[in-house]
Amino acid sequence: MEIKFSVDAGIVNRLGKELVGRAETAVSELVKNSYDADATIVTLKFVDSDNFGGKLILLDNGAGMTKNQLINGFMRLSSTEKVHNPKSPKFNRIRAGRKGIGRFATQRLGAKLTIKTKSHDDIKGYKLEINWDDYESDKELGNISNQLTEVDLEFDSGTELVISELREAWLEPQIKRVFRYISDLLQPSSLSDLSRMNLIGLEENKNAFNVYFYKIKDGLSEVIIDQSKMYFDHALGVFEGYVIDGKGICEVRSERFQVNDIIEIEGDFSTLKEIHFKAYYFIYNYRWYKSILPKVDFNFIANLSESHSGIKLYRNGFRVLPYGEKGNDWLKIDKSSVKTSQNAYVPFNNNNFFGFVEIFDSEGKDFEETSSREGLVENLSFEQLSVFLNRSLKSAAQRVNSARIALIEKEEKDGINLNETPIKERLEEFETNDEKLKDLIEDTLSELEEIEMLRVLASVGLIIGEFTHEIRQFVPSFNGNINYLSSLFSNNNEIQEILEDLKKSFLSFRSYTTYLDATIAQNVLREKEPLNLIKKIRDFIVVVSKDSASKNIELLFDFFGFDLYTIPMHPSELTSILYNLLTNSRKAINRANVKDGRIKIVLEKIENSLVIDFMDNGDGIPPENYDKIFNAFFTTSTSISEDFHSVSGTGLGLKIVKDILNGYSGNIVIYEPEAGFNTNFRITMPSASEKILKKYGL
Repeated sequence: MEIKFSVDAGIVNRLGKELVGRAETAVSELVKNSYDADATIVTLKFVDSDNFGGKLILLDNGAGMTKNQLINGFMRLSSTEKVHNPKSPKFNRIRAGRKGIGRFATQRLGAKLTIKTKSHDDIKGYKLEINWDDYESDKELGNISNQLTEVDLEFDSGTELVISELREAWLEPQIKRVFRYISDLLQPSSLSDLSRMNLIGLEENKNAFNVYFYKIKDGLSEVIIDQSKMYFDHALGVFEGYVIDGKGICEVRSERFQVNDIIEIEGDFSTLKEIHFKAYYFIYNYRWYKSILPKVDFNFIANLSESHSGIKLYRNGFRVLPYGEKGNDWLKIDKSSVKTSQNAYVPFNNNNFFGFVEIFDSEGKDFEETSSREGLVENLSFEQLSVFLNRSLKSAAQRVNSARIALIEKEEKDGINLNETPIKERLEEFETNDEKLKDLIEDTLSELEEIEMLRVLASVGLIIGEFTHEIRQFVPSFNGNINYLSSLFSNNNEIQEILEDLKKSFLSFRSYTTYLDATIAQNVLREKEPLNLIKKIRDFIVVVSKDSASKNIELLFDFFGFDLYTIPMHPSELTSILYNLLTNSRKAINRANVKDGRIKIVLEKIENSLVIDFMDNGDGIPPENYDKIFNAFFTTSTSISEDFHSVSGTGLGLKIVKDILNGYSGNIVIYEPEAGFNTNFRITMPSASEKILKKYGL
């Protein structure tokens, strides 16, 4: 006698509960099945689901199912479809769903299931209706049948699941949890308006996969969660850039820090045409999110950055690997973080960015694929793209952090002695639930970061001092060699002209080193003294005039009155003020493409204050930036050096100037310039009293 196993219908109910413990896991398994079916878009609608008994509708644009797949796949327990086909047929995706879980996931979620599905090759689709309550104990599983009918469907291919009589209520936290479960699969299916203008659709891109969650109540639909709501809406900064006629532009927006600026990125971008990037900037310190984001969501974004951050590259709508993958620093962002001086203040590495750049080059002339089809040929266009993105992200991050640090300074508590602080690492590791203490720790860390930068700048000053001291021993040799060459080629006019230019250049170099050497030597004594501003400014102009003249910049100096002395201060501090203002003016004149640059310094005494007006005819400063430019990291220019690690353009110069002046009860503001000039920095500082002058024998 032969016997067979019989199967009790109650096994379906038991498997549903045991294989799919949580309702959120059940929904995520259904989404993963859509991914396995080569879908690019999945929509989930939770209808009247605040209480149990609601409805869940899932619709995807995947491959759909044929009649045979429905009968021998979905309706067959422990089917071998995913065993025999571990990758999807169209996009060759590695299967994400667990084998055989989908059908039990639907049973776990609700009492009734309706499937509407259609494959691309079928003229009509199919509708399958299942009542899971029919699968009761003490019934033979094989004796229970379900209705399958042929129907007309509006979509070309895909699957719709309608799960009715939901067994649980679905509130926003549960829906967000589902999104987190499937976030690893997500990739954008449309990047920007520019993509749509170029008729770029990513439905054929195997990396494209978007999931949208809606909640429908009383007929009204509301987006509950998507990538923007879950991550990007909480970014501290949104950076967007493009190139127009060879000119690089970067837009910077931050609702958190009230930034809405446009930065012109310096450099040669002549080969870049239809390019566009967008990046979302995060700093992983919960202080900046606690009023807008639950801690669990913040932690999720921070964890996600470990695997999904970076700047992805899309060419003609298709993702180009390996750019933006974990460990691929194609924009040298992480290297910039290590090498540039602003890293003590500005969080700047790949983990801080979620973004993409898209390029449109249908003929492949500017951006060519390598022969192995792994990446692009690193030609001139690729190099210009890399430079543009690196400078844009760096400048934008500086701009946001400028506002962030200004906010920290504004919120500093009175009476805090920031000179007596614990070790930075111990502060960073310290955990507390006291919000006031958290704020104090954050403020202290900010001050420590500024001290770190000042230490770096002090080290640079020591190096400069050592350099200027050592260089003096070579001066006689330089002069002797120039004179020897001049006598040797006395009859060669061309060489004489070259040597004359060399003499002038070396004279300018010698003026700089002599001036710096004297300034630093005075500062080493650590003694303050009243400074004669007329003499100091004249000496400064003598030193920088030759170099300025070579840049077609004229220096003018007017003063009114005599014996215009400052209160006691370090000579190097005045030098720092003048050099920083000169550097800013030169950059402004260069940006404005002015043929005949002009810088004018006017000195006078008004009541008990000395007033210095430092004016130039550069490109000016927008009124909305009048206050911002004195914040740390705020810079109106980017480094034009091809070296990614260049320190110039850090946005610290005017902050240093303001700090120096504040230390002497002075100030610096933007003031109305004279006719013919576009910018005027007005400095006010106390003048030396008769008592002080008498004390110093002046």
